Amino acid sequence: MATSPLLYQANQIALNILDWLFPPTCLGCGEEGVFICPECLPKIQRIPNDVCNYCGSFTSKKGKCANCDGKTLPYEGFRAFAYYDGIVRKAIHHLKYQNDLTIGRYLVGILSMVYEKAGWETDLILPVPIGEQKMIERGYNQAERIAKPLSERLKIDFSDDALIRISERSSQVGLNQAERRENVRQAFVARAKPVKGKRILVVDDVFTSGATMEAVATELKQAGAKEVYCLTIAKVNHLINI
Repeated sequence: MATSPLLYQANQIALNILDWLFPPTCLGCGEEGVFICPECLPKIQRIPNDVCNYCGSFTSKKGKCANCDGKTLPYEGFRAFAYYDGIVRKAIHHLKYQNDLTIGRYLVGILSMVYEKAGWETDLILPVPIGEQKMIERGYNQAERIAKPLSERLKIDFSDDALIRISERSSQVGLNQAERRENVRQAFVARAKPVKGKRILVVDDVFTSGATMEAVATELKQAGAKEVYCLTIAKVNHLINI
């Protein structure tokens, strides 16, 4: 379901008005008028160019890192903008817990550049769905807050119901990799009609262990998706204490 150009323009005008009424402040130093000022931008720990195509870990070889080598993964590629730390972590918290749409719009601009640099070609963008209870408590899905405007920016179809979450177990926070995989195993269901034969781009806020993306991609492939690619704002860096 593609968004009409008229609706897209109306959304942009509304967001510009919000920026005028409530000017943004830098997430790093508080400078008014920008989300991330020129002085704070270099402090972001960006994901390096030479990374594993499946987990985003640094590798000197193009393709898989040592941990992913030998594994058969259900998605064709993964990319993220930066490590989940500092300013980026703060931005995601604003989006996730404060429903900050203007932050979301800024992050979408960054994600569009990451996507284009990856050189992927996709037909449909899907957000990773959250469970019913979380939706009731929060009132929105933060992944949808970036996936939908990203689809508008890239002019790629979007769906918020092609993939649904049918199991809502405990939070992923604090679980190890094996526990995360078990926690999301068979947690999602994809509708065959909208995804069959499609090249799917799955969008989420943070990539931690890859368990959620693996579960989502597996379900999409079983429903007939041709290819699945994964894109997030941030990736947890397991080499640093977060």
